[in-house]
Amino acid sequence: MKNNPETIEVRRIISELHKIQQLALDSNLIIISRDKVSPQVVTQQIQQETNAVEKLIKALSSDWFLSVKGYFANHRQNSSYAKIIDEYQVQDLVYCLAVSMMPDLQYEDPQQKNIGALTSTRIDFYSLQHKLYLEIKFANNNHQAKKVEAEISEDVFKYGKQTIFDTLIFFIYCAEDYNFPSPREFERGNTGIQNIMGHQFSICCIVKP
Repeated sequence: MKNNPETIEVRRIISELHKIQQLALDSNLIIISRDKVSPQVVTQQIQQETNAVEKLIKALSSDWFLSVKGYFANHRQNSSYAKIIDEYQVQDLVYCLAVSMMPDLQYEDPQQKNIGALTSTRIDFYSLQHKLYLEIKFANNNHQAKKVEAEISEDVFKYGKQTIFDTLIFFIYCAEDYNFPSPREFERGNTGIQNIMGHQFSICCIVKP
């Protein structure tokens, strides 16, 4: 992510939110360890954690991103987020959403090298708890759908060798002056079950707007 003042401030606020969420989580664990909890409650909590990935996919597929973008455009015209012009801004806003559902979400940390690879793998965001990889793409007239498609194919093969995740989400945001060709067809063609060298995982592709 860029180190401009706006981005640094967003990351600072989210970092504080992350701490608060972790304190709340710790408090819940203390209560659970102190009180007797039925197996049904434990099962329900596990199911809620599992559903976090589904909730994130649903939120990213909704108008959430466009609503946030509209808020900045209409009420914070002087903010750099009033107009989305690069991938780093998209990362910032998606992180704000995703970390509220997955407090352990990490960003831009390199993973271990694949066997035979010369460089380490770097994913935009990942959650070890929810076994999720999240990759952001920004499509515009200089970075068109064909290039995005080629990058996704490369990413699926590259990330697929990492066995620590079960779900890989691609979130593609399009610049205002760029019309992504057949976005719904593109989503369907890049969503499904994939198997790379024995590692089976789910892929979800979301194109906005």
